[in-house]
Amino acid sequence: LTLSVFSKELDDGRVTRRDTTMTFMTFVNCDLFNAYACRSAEKCFYELSPWSNPSFLWAMGFSILGQFAVIYWKPLQEVFQTEALSIGDLAFIVCLSSTVLLLDTVRKKFLRPYCSDDSKRRLFRRMKKPRNGKGHAYRKRSKKRLDVGLPISGNSRLIRSRNVASSQI
Repeated sequence: LTLSVFSKELDDGRVTRRDTTMTFMTFVNCDLFNAYACRSAEKCFYELSPWSNPSFLWAMGFSILGQFAVIYWKPLQEVFQTEALSIGDLAFIVCLSSTVLLLDTVRKKFLRPYCSDDSKRRLFRRMKKPRNGKGHAYRKRSKKRLDVGLPISGNSRLIRSRNVASSQI
């Protein structure tokens, strides 16, 4: 989505402040909508209460406030090379970026058997068990107990290390 907005805005072959601003706003809004959609692995965004996570709401609010500061506040416009956008541009960006919610809903409702954590577990259950029958595909190396040889503060006893393979010393 971000690259499509950038290529649409890049008509004259030169990168302008408007191109940068439209691309920046689309990228950040797609990220915000994605964060909103990812609040649950199973439920769609409309099945969750928007007020259920106040910390998330504060983070979203500060992100939006930061976006507006970057595109409407003169000192930050100079730093980030942005320009003010019209209401129509903002509406276009929000409508385009909100398609992330639609795609996530389609994934959760219709593609759950293929695109969820459960599908990965089912995939691994179908795999054959290894020959040793213990669920391990490799044979564990035996580790020996070795004396490190460091006395404990004036005492003649040695520190005994556990489970150190002889190849590691």
